Amino acid sequence: MNWGHSIIIVFVLFAIGILTLVTRSMQTRIDMVTPDYYAEELKYQATIDARNNTGALSAPVRVQQPGDTIEITFPGELKGEHLQGKVHFYRPSDSRRDITLPLQLDDAGRLLVSRSQLDRGPYRIKMQWQHNGKDYFQETQFYVQ
Repeated sequence: MNWGHSIIIVFVLFAIGILTLVTRSMQTRIDMVTPDYYAEELKYQATIDARNNTGALSAPVRVQQPGDTIEITFPGELKGEHLQGKVHFYRPSDSRRDITLPLQLDDAGRLLVSRSQLDRGPYRIKMQWQHNGKDYFQETQFYVQ
């Protein structure tokens, strides 16, 4: 075997390595935060205004996990009020595990979510609601046990 054969072998191994890298990178699933991020960016000023409205409340929305439920508690001034909105559990690592629920509070101003609906791990809980003609938005980092 001479040096010419060695160069060809190195070149063939390099080509196989590059093809393997390209094949694996094309098969990797990439989840974006939102499928239509450009339209979401255009609506971002409304989100900023909704965050400011939420900041004017007496307290932020509180998220806890007592036992097998996730308890989302709204501030006192919203107890007993009819709120329209949704709660989105966003899983950064896998969008297939995202869950969106309608905002249906009990008399104590809480939304109870069964722990069995969610996988263990980190979530961003995005809460959007309307009350008296105003939009509200709060995003909370939460780790489901």
